[in-house]
Amino acid sequence: MHTPRLSLLTVLPGLALLLSPESARADLAFELTPAVESGVVSNEIVFNGTLINTSLTDNLFLNNIQFSFIDAAAGYLAADTNVFFANVPGILTPFETYSDVVFAIALNPATPPGQYFGIVTIQGGTNIFASTDLASPIFEVSVPVPALSIALSGTNVVVSWAWSSSDFVLQQNSDLTTTNWITVTNSPAVTNWQNQWLVSPDAGNNFYRLLRP
Repeated sequence: MHTPRLSLLTVLPGLALLLSPESARADLAFELTPAVESGVVSNEIVFNGTLINTSLTDNLFLNNIQFSFIDAAAGYLAADTNVFFANVPGILTPFETYSDVVFAIALNPATPPGQYFGIVTIQGGTNIFASTDLASPIFEVSVPVPALSIALSGTNVVVSWAWSSSDFVLQQNSDLTTTNWITVTNSPAVTNWQNQWLVSPDAGNNFYRLLRP
């Protein structure tokens, strides 16, 4: 097993930095906080992170961001690079730290439940034309099986589930001792990233489930 060597760099008397070869070479430390985000709430998933210019002397230009999606993620995820350019500073001075929004990922509403992985790479260097790969952490988008909820709203019953689970259909059955599940054909309304279907309480006993055809 390969163990990275660590180098001890004395900055001032009594102060030392412990740097891995990767961070010392690249001059950028990049950590996603967290590296896993849920794809349930909205169609755009925002990733926060911490960027540190580990150089003792040089400004670090953050000129570009690139993405690669692993396996099935390529069919369901897409990068929103505007979030990077709108939030991340273009230059980090020596030892400067940025901790906030770094990038966003657009999620296809038809994405099935599962874990989807990608690699984000920040490019730059010591001038505005530099395109060196500075750091490339892996990120994950987790799409769980949608939960179905039922609640009273005025004189109606609201059946709701996550908007991002648009490839699931709602089914109903008045008797759980049978297999007579019927697909609801009326389109749900979308409110606050939730599919919502209204049911009259006078409809009698009904049971509901989500099914992915």
